[in-house]
Amino acid sequence: IRLLLENFSDDQLRRYEAYRRSALNRTNVKRLVTQIMNQQCSQTMAFVVAGFTKVYVGEIVELSRQIMEEWGDEGAIRPVHIREAQRRYQNRT
Repeated sequence: IRLLLENFSDDQLRRYEAYRRSALNRTNVKRLVTQIMNQQCSQTMAFVVAGFTKVYVGEIVELSRQIMEEWGDEGAIRPVHIREAQRRYQNRT
């Protein structure tokens, strides 16, 4: 991992650090899962769902950045990039 981190660009390193610091509120995740499934959600299940969600969001953000580069856009990710990333992600699976 150290070798990977040493080869990151400044922008990639900044995004990675933001990813590592981010976390979803497990109480909110637990409440959402409980509402969707109509049954109680354990803390462990909330932890797992929050982890998968974090990975999913990270993949969508990275794909959105790639789409921005393809389209020649600069600056912040816009909703159109996220929608296109979601479309491409669904077509992959």
